[in-house]
Amino acid sequence: MRTFRSILAVAALAVPAGASAAAPALLRPSAEESFPIGNAGPACEVQGTAMGDQRRSIFDRRWVILCADVSRAVGTAYTFRDKADVLQRVAAGRTDMLDCPAGSEAPGVQGLTCTDSKSGLEWRIYVQETERGTVAVEGLAAYDDALRLTLRSLVADRVVEGPISIANLGASDSLSLARARAENSDPGLLLGQGYRGNSAGSYAEAAEFFAAAPAILADTTQVGVVSHEAQIHEALVNRALQLSNLGAFGQARRNFAEAEEMGLRDPVQTRLARNYAAIDALNRGAPKEALEILSRDVPPFIAAATDDGALNIDRQTAASLNGAAGASLTALLGQPTRLSPQDRAAVIDAQALQLRGTALRLDGKPDEAREVLSQAYANAMKVQDGRIISITRLRAQIMSELALGYEAQGRYGEAESNLRGALELVETTYPDSASVHVVSARLAGFLARRGKADEALTIYRGVIADVERDQGVLVGMEHLMRPYFDLLAGEATQAPARVEELFTASQLLQQPGAAETLTQLSRQLEGGSDDAAGLYRRSLGISRELERTRVEIARLSAAQQPGESDAQLDALRARRDQLAGAQLEAMDALAKFPRYRAVAQRTASVEQLRASLKPGEGYFKLAQLAGSLYGVLITPTQARGWKVAMSAREAEDAVDTLRDSISLTINGVQSTYPFDIDTAVTLDKALLGPARSEIETLSHLIFEPAGAMLKLPINLLTDDARGVAAYHARVKAGGDEYDFTGIDWLGRDREVSTALSAASFRDARAAPRSVAKKEYLGLGNNVPLGPVSVRPGIRSGEGAAIDADCAWPLSTWNQPISPRELNEAASLLSGGTDLMTGANFTDEAIMARPDLGAFRIVHFATHGLVTAPRVGCPVRPALLTSFGDSRSDGLLSFREIFDLRLDADLVILSACDTAAGAGLEATREAGLATGGGEALDGLVRAFIAAGGRQVIASHWPAPDDFDATERLFNGFYKAKNASIGNALRASQTSLMDDPLTSHPYYWAGFAIVGDAARPVPAH
Repeated sequence: MRTFRSILAVAALAVPAGASAAAPALLRPSAEESFPIGNAGPACEVQGTAMGDQRRSIFDRRWVILCADVSRAVGTAYTFRDKADVLQRVAAGRTDMLDCPAGSEAPGVQGLTCTDSKSGLEWRIYVQETERGTVAVEGLAAYDDALRLTLRSLVADRVVEGPISIANLGASDSLSLARARAENSDPGLLLGQGYRGNSAGSYAEAAEFFAAAPAILADTTQVGVVSHEAQIHEALVNRALQLSNLGAFGQARRNFAEAEEMGLRDPVQTRLARNYAAIDALNRGAPKEALEILSRDVPPFIAAATDDGALNIDRQTAASLNGAAGASLTALLGQPTRLSPQDRAAVIDAQALQLRGTALRLDGKPDEAREVLSQAYANAMKVQDGRIISITRLRAQIMSELALGYEAQGRYGEAESNLRGALELVETTYPDSASVHVVSARLAGFLARRGKADEALTIYRGVIADVERDQGVLVGMEHLMRPYFDLLAGEATQAPARVEELFTASQLLQQPGAAETLTQLSRQLEGGSDDAAGLYRRSLGISRELERTRVEIARLSAAQQPGESDAQLDALRARRDQLAGAQLEAMDALAKFPRYRAVAQRTASVEQLRASLKPGEGYFKLAQLAGSLYGVLITPTQARGWKVAMSAREAEDAVDTLRDSISLTINGVQSTYPFDIDTAVTLDKALLGPARSEIETLSHLIFEPAGAMLKLPINLLTDDARGVAAYHARVKAGGDEYDFTGIDWLGRDREVSTALSAASFRDARAAPRSVAKKEYLGLGNNVPLGPVSVRPGIRSGEGAAIDADCAWPLSTWNQPISPRELNEAASLLSGGTDLMTGANFTDEAIMARPDLGAFRIVHFATHGLVTAPRVGCPVRPALLTSFGDSRSDGLLSFREIFDLRLDADLVILSACDTAAGAGLEATREAGLATGGGEALDGLVRAFIAAGGRQVIASHWPAPDDFDATERLFNGFYKAKNASIGNALRASQTSLMDDPLTSHPYYWAGFAIVGDAARPVPAH
C-alpha cells in the first residue's frame, strides 16, 4: 500500500498563487523573507527580520546572514533609501564596537576591514550604492564569500548564484541551517516558518521549527492574539505531524498525546489536531482509522448572521483563526492582506474533505473518493478564488489523488492530465522545492507504469540531481521513488550507467548517524595530530554541547508555566549564548585551514569506490526502499545492481527467525536453539543470488547493511547445499542438532567488514593510522554491589533528567564479567599494556584518565546495557562500570563516551548486543541532531566519535558457555602479521570446527565495523 505523506499544514498563506519565489523582490518593505545564497559548499541563507517603528528610523530593511554549522548570524545586511551617514546607521544597529583602522580596505568593492573589540575577530563592512538606494553588508571576515554574495544579490534585487567557501564540519546534517533559522526567527513568525517548510514539502526542515517553537515561545510573554497555550499546542501537533511524515510514528504519537493532554477545546486547534491525526493514520497505512478520526466531533464555530447577512465570529474563534499561524504568515511573504476567519475555517474544512477522499481511495472506494475529492476541490476554490498559496498546495494534492483514482480505473488520459496540472501548480508556487520533487516523482512513476520508461527516467534523474546538489535525502518520498529503483535494477543489470545511477540514488536514502560521525572522524584525522585537528574536534564538541543545552532548555521549558521564572532556565540560556559565541569563534579559527573549507562529499561514485578497493575486495551495498530491497556489488573490475528477490518484510521475518534461533530471551531467561540453517540459505540466495559467483572470488567482502540486516552479521549466511544436506542427514540419524561443523559459511574463507556508507568507508580508508605509543588498554570486571537496597550515588545534571523508575535495578551490577579475557589478552601483547579492572574500573576514573589516547587497542569486557530497563523507558546505551565517588552512576553512558579522547585503531566491545542503536532521547542528550533508533547508531557511533577507527561490536549476548568469547579474542590476539579481519576470521574458524561451538551463536556475533583489512594494531 502506498504511504501517504501530508501536503498541507493549514497555514493560510494569503499570497497569489502565481507569485514566484525564484527571484523575490528583495528590497520591498515587507516583514520577513529569506533566500538562499551559494550554489556550492555548505548552505547559507539571508533571512529578513521583523522591524518595529524604532528601527525604521535607522534603516529601511534588515537581514541576518545564517550559515550551516553555526547557530548565530555571521553577518547583517541593510538597505537605505539614501547614502547619508550609512556607516553610522549601520553601527547603531550593532551590539558590539568595532575597531576600524583608517584606510583599511577589502579588495574588489568599497569596504572596510575591522576588528570586533569584544571577540577580536576580523570583521568586514561593504557599502554599495544602487539606483534604489544604498546597500550595506557587514560580518565576520571568515564568511567573506557569503557577505559578498549577499551584497551582490541585494544590489541586483535577485538571488545571485556563486560559490561559498567557508569552514564546515563535514556533517551530512542538512538541517543545521534550519535550526539556525529557527533560533534567529522572530517568535511571532516561528510557526510560519515551519508552515512554509511543510507547504514546500520540506518536512524535516519544518520539524525543526515546530520542535524549537515551544521553548522559544515559552521564553516570551505573548505573541499575537492567540493564547500561549494555543501556540504551544499548534507547535506540538505540527511537530507530531512532521515526525509522522518522516516515518517516526512512535515519536509522533508521543507528541500528539502531549498536545491532547493540554485539554484545549479551541475550535481551530481541535480541528488541526484532528486533521493531523488523520494524516498520521494515513502515513501508517491505516485508512479506516483515518476515516474514524475524521468523523470525530469538534467544537462548533460560534457564529451568528447579522441583519445584513455578514457572519459574526466569537472573539476566541476569531483570535484562533487569525492569529500567529495566519496573519504572521501573510506578513512573512510581504502581503498586506490577511485571511478572514471564515476563509481559514474553509481551508481547514477543505483539507478534511481531501483527507477523507484519500482515505476512501486507499480503502478501495474510488467512486466515493472521487466525489469527496471533487467537493474538496470546489470548496477550496471558493476561498479567494483559489488564489492563496495554501489552496494552491491543496489543489495540487487533490489533483494528484484524483489522478491515482483515474489510473486505478483505467482512465489514463485524465490521470496524466491531473498529474501534469499538479506539477505546474507547485512549480509555479514552490520552484526548486521538495514539493516539486514529490509531484515530479509521482508523474514519473505513472509514466513508468504506462511503459514510457525513457521519459520517466529523465524526470527521476532531475529529482536525484536536485537532491544530491542540495545534499538532501529522499525522506518522505520513498514509495514514489521505488519505480525508479526498479527500472535501474531490472534484470540484475551490469550496464555501467544504470549501476552508477542505482548506486548514487541508494546513497541518498537515510543513512545511520554513525556514517556521519565516521566522516567527521576521518576529517579530523586527515591532518594528523596538528593544531587544526584539535580545533576541529573542539568545534564538534562545542556544537554537541550547544545542542545538549538546547535540549535541556526545551525540556525545562515544557514543564514551566507561562511567565514563571526559573533560575536554572536562565542559567542554561546564558550558557547557550556563551556556547554560541564560542562556536562562532571556533569556526572562524577553523576557516584558516583550507582542508576544513572543502565540502565533504556525501556520496561516492563507482569509480571513487573502485579506486579505494584492493584486488580481491568487493563492496556490497544493500538498500531498502518502500518495502523493497536492492543490491549493488562493486569490485575493482565489475559492478552489478539488482532487486532482491525478497521483500523487506520477508527479509525481516527471516532475520528474526535466525536471531530467535541464536538467542531468545523470554521472562529474563536467555536460550539458544538449533540454528535455522535453511532460513540462512534462503536469505543468502535472495540477497546475494545474482552476484554470488562474483562474491565467491572475493577474499574481503565489505558489506553496507540496511533494514533488518543492520541487526544480523552477514558472515553466517551460506549457500552450501552439500554441507546443509549433510547436516540434515546427520541430525536425522540421531546426531547433535547443535553441531554445525562442515558448513561452508560466507565468513569462513573471507574477511568481512561492516561499512556505514560508501562515502564514509572511502574517507576512513584514506585516514592515517593511530600514532599512539602503547598497544593495549583492557577495561572491565566491575565490583558487585551485593545485597544493597540504595544506589551508591547518581550524577547530577544528566541523571537528574532521568526518571527514577527508569534506572537499572541494582542486581544488574552483581554479575561482573570475569577479567580472564582481559588478562590473557594483555599477556599476549608486549608493547605497553594496562588494565582497569575491579575498583579501578569506574566511570569517573575512565573519564578522568588523561592518557586514553595513548593506546592503539581499547578493549571493554563488561555488560552492555542497550535496551530500556522496562517498558516505556527510553533507550540510553551504556557500558556498566564499578561505582566511583558520589557523582558516579556506575555507567559509562552514550553521551560520556562521545567526550572521551581516544586515538585507537581498534575498539573491542566484548559485551552484549553492543551493535544495537540508541533511542532518540539519548541521541539528542548527546548533542546529536541526526540518527537514533537504528542499529550501529548506539555504542558503535559513540566510540567512533571518541576516536575509534574500527569497532568490533556484538549483535547478541556475548556467550560465556565453553569460554567461547574468551577463546574468540585470545585467538584473535594470537594471530600474527594478520589483518583485523583475518585475525578474527581465523579465531572464528577454530570455533566453527569445534562441535561444541560450531553454532553461529558462539562465533558469528562479533562484527568489524570499519575496515577489516587494516592490520591488527598490536602487530
